[in-house]
Amino acid sequence: MVRHDFENPWGIKDPKGNTRTITQLLDLAVFPGIQGGPLEHIIAAKAVAFGEILDDSFTAYARQIVANAQAMAKAFVDKDYNLISGGTDNHLMLIDLRNKNITGKKAQETLDKAFITLNKNAVPFDDKSPFVTSGIRVGVPAVTTRGLKEEHVIQVVDLIDRVLTNADNEKLIGDVREEVKAFMKQFPLYPELG
Repeated sequence: MVRHDFENPWGIKDPKGNTRTITQLLDLAVFPGIQGGPLEHIIAAKAVAFGEILDDSFTAYARQIVANAQAMAKAFVDKDYNLISGGTDNHLMLIDLRNKNITGKKAQETLDKAFITLNKNAVPFDDKSPFVTSGIRVGVPAVTTRGLKEEHVIQVVDLIDRVLTNADNEKLIGDVREEVKAFMKQFPLYPELG
């Protein structure tokens, strides 16, 4: 990586007091820093992931993720949610909830009660602490893996909106929870065990 080795310009020394070369610092950054040990379960997980990526079905799955995310983003925008960047080109979206008068923390906790999982998240120029936040982060890979398509994620947005616009209505949250359970029975986690 380095054509001619040289002493590091920061004067970082080894335990014996010798100034380390730049290549020694790079080596230390890789191992044990970034690389870590050769852990067999991690090697196996990478091998499985690389194998999945080589299969043509992964391309279809990745395209479906983007299609679902874009359909979900449009559904949120249609309901007057403020998406950072106005939409999405990937698997997730960041939503500023300040125009909905609910914090990210309250949104996350309330949606958890309805069995809808997402994360509170800070948004640009957030006026709330990182423990509260003004936004949420919503992703679609998990529901895409379960088989949801564009028309289904629009229904998910409807459920999310019902909860967030009635965040203090425990009966409605309970009703939505039951709807979520019934809706997701169409998309079992392990269909082969069916």
